[in-house]
Amino acid sequence: MKIFSLSYFKELSKFLPLLMGFLISFSFAYYAITTSLNERTIDWKVYDLYNRYYPQTTAVKNIIIIDIDDQSLEALGQWPWPRYRLAEALRLILDGRPSAVLVDILLAEKDRSSLVNIEDLFATEFGIQLNLKEIPEALKDNDAYFAKVIKNTPVILPSVLTQHKVYKEALCYDRFFKQENHNQHNYYKKLNGDKKLNLDKTQYQGIICPLNSFSENSAGIGFINATIDADGLLRRTSIIKQYKDKLLPSLSLAGLMVLLGADLEIDHDSLGNVVKLNNYQIPVDNEGNALINFRGKGRHYQTIPILKLLSGTIPSQYFMGKVVLLGATASALNDIVNTHLDPVFPNIESHATLIDNVLNNDVLRIPIWFELLEMMIIFVFGTLLSILIFKKGASFYNFFVISLLSFLIISPAILLYNFQIYFSPFLSVVSLLTVYIVVSALKYYTTEKHLVSVLNSISKANLSIIDSMATVAELRDSETGGHIIRTRLYVKALIEHLQTKQKYKDQINDDYIKFLCAAAPLHDIGKVGIPDHILLKPGKLTEDEFVIMRTHAALGGDILRQTIQKVGPNPYLKIAIEIANYHHEKWDGKGYPLGLKGEAIPLSARVMAIADVFDALINKRIYKKAVSLDDTFDYIKQGAGTHFDPNVVEAFFEIKKDLLYIAKTIDD
Repeated sequence: MKIFSLSYFKELSKFLPLLMGFLISFSFAYYAITTSLNERTIDWKVYDLYNRYYPQTTAVKNIIIIDIDDQSLEALGQWPWPRYRLAEALRLILDGRPSAVLVDILLAEKDRSSLVNIEDLFATEFGIQLNLKEIPEALKDNDAYFAKVIKNTPVILPSVLTQHKVYKEALCYDRFFKQENHNQHNYYKKLNGDKKLNLDKTQYQGIICPLNSFSENSAGIGFINATIDADGLLRRTSIIKQYKDKLLPSLSLAGLMVLLGADLEIDHDSLGNVVKLNNYQIPVDNEGNALINFRGKGRHYQTIPILKLLSGTIPSQYFMGKVVLLGATASALNDIVNTHLDPVFPNIESHATLIDNVLNNDVLRIPIWFELLEMMIIFVFGTLLSILIFKKGASFYNFFVISLLSFLIISPAILLYNFQIYFSPFLSVVSLLTVYIVVSALKYYTTEKHLVSVLNSISKANLSIIDSMATVAELRDSETGGHIIRTRLYVKALIEHLQTKQKYKDQINDDYIKFLCAAAPLHDIGKVGIPDHILLKPGKLTEDEFVIMRTHAALGGDILRQTIQKVGPNPYLKIAIEIANYHHEKWDGKGYPLGLKGEAIPLSARVMAIADVFDALINKRIYKKAVSLDDTFDYIKQGAGTHFDPNVVEAFFEIKKDLLYIAKTIDD
């Protein structure tokens, strides 16, 4: 008796869609729980998209930045300046009795421009004794003057944690943790046995501190180590780190402690870790990072050039009760960071922004249980979706998918905009789309249905695939959603007009128009494989970069061919392959990737070529300005017979008004 007969395996194959849905959901769920959000670059890109439209709170008005800008540097001479100049700037600020002064300039070495140091240099290096007896002692030592200016004041100085051992660190280490004078606060705490934070991933070997005389007279010290994500953007800032058995504050946190007169306390609420400062709370992740709520592009806070301050035109009382930050934006000093809102964001402003966030109580946060919840959503809803696709009709589970995806996309915006809580929907959406596509395809593959029903279902599924792939291409490219819509409408207008001509009567029918218009958004799908530094480059590409950029046409064709191998013959994807692969071919054979010539180029690609070029010329992009309509039409006219199919160019000018209406109606 044959136990495992062919009919038995056929019966089991009916459950293949359900099994695949379960396996896909399990795989995505496993990835979600084992991979921290901090390690997922694409999730952070989605965060940038949501955060770009975050309704900003008005910035705190009592934050002032004293800026060492290009003009000040040019007027006052090369960097570093003599320390008495920085001391004089601080004196002018401190005379106004500010609440806190944060200095974002590392002062770890002696000022060699001090006369006392010059005297020692000449004595040791050249054996020459300089006669400086006539000069008052107060003018000989710039460092001593600086220490005198900041003594018994709310000045907080920076330090840097390093992976290298620091020479003579013992003195620095002792001073760093023994805050006994000037009402300094106990913000260097020993780690207890049940650590709430996981701060020991980076084992620092040393601390670079200010000069001992400076740290002894300062109100506090805070590290200025930056936290840069894998894609080079600053989104989070580390406000607390571990060094040996101590917790250290950042410069901004140390400034807040002086400002609020508070000791720090590490606590844990329902959403995760928090650093408490009296009634203020700063949510942090397990590595001690706070998610910065940027107010917009840089230069968002009141900024005073240091040259203006030193000129004496700013009254001292102007700084009364204010939080003052002294830092540099001068190009030569390169103290800038890259954010999703501003590629040249002043680093000093990142400290100001965190202080602003804390005082406004709107520091953003990601729940500590985010990965667990994400795993549950992926597995539970992925499995449920698989069951619904397996048992229910298409209309029911399509409605379920649309509702669920809408909820997953909209709810993060509601949480972020109303409660300062971010939940990335990316992995959940991708997993559910994957389950939907794969299980749907398998269901119709393994289920016995009439041919017409199968073709209709595949058509609907493939339209969803095309829309999803077009969305992916749009997110990866620097082009806008407007470009996708406009080019589709240009193509529709052109192909419908060509249908009226005798030459194309047999070639163009209603189905061809429908397939072409649906596939048009995928013309640049190959750009998903182009590296970000080339695809998103704001300037002109190098020759090597342009060679790589040109591969997107062939890559797009390959991607769609692989798709068609999985889903089977499909008229939408067939035309999509023609468009993606050949829309950069030229009528005279000088295009790419294959150098096709004349009517050897598919009609769909010839129509797409002129629509794509037209929209690219008349619209502004990050790498170019918009070209005037007159110059654009001249270019297309001159390209007839060389770049473009002359018949398509003729049709283009015949419906010129319709195309202009589309261009003006659909904005970026």
